[in-house]
Amino acid sequence: MAYRLSAIRAAGLRFDERLPLYAWYEDIDFSRQIGRLGRIVRANGAKGVHLGSKLGRTPGRRLGYSQVANPLYLSRKGTFPLDHALRSIGRNIAMNALRSLWSEPYIDRRGRIVGNWLALRDALRGSLSPEKILTL
Repeated sequence: MAYRLSAIRAAGLRFDERLPLYAWYEDIDFSRQIGRLGRIVRANGAKGVHLGSKLGRTPGRRLGYSQVANPLYLSRKGTFPLDHALRSIGRNIAMNALRSLWSEPYIDRRGRIVGNWLALRDALRGSLSPEKILTL
């Protein structure tokens, strides 16, 4: 994603500090905020490079918690529609559960499932918080 710095400065926008570490879905949140100021343009000819690494990843429990907590938080915030959030959560939980049976060696699927369930429990209790991944 690329944005005009002048638009970001004019609106006083910042990435949401409540989304710690790798901030699952911060790009959606930010694009929805800046999209209120004008058009979002898609350039099909543009190419991006993701320089992700299979090594040094954060434990699966943290990512799993974020896979549930962040979409729900952004939905309450108003930058991510609830139906999109629920579909994303369902897709992540299903993928983590299915792939945990034959997990990739570099992905902690079982840890992700634990994180998913911890976040669902917190959501039902009304204590869901994206920052909780810092203590998992």
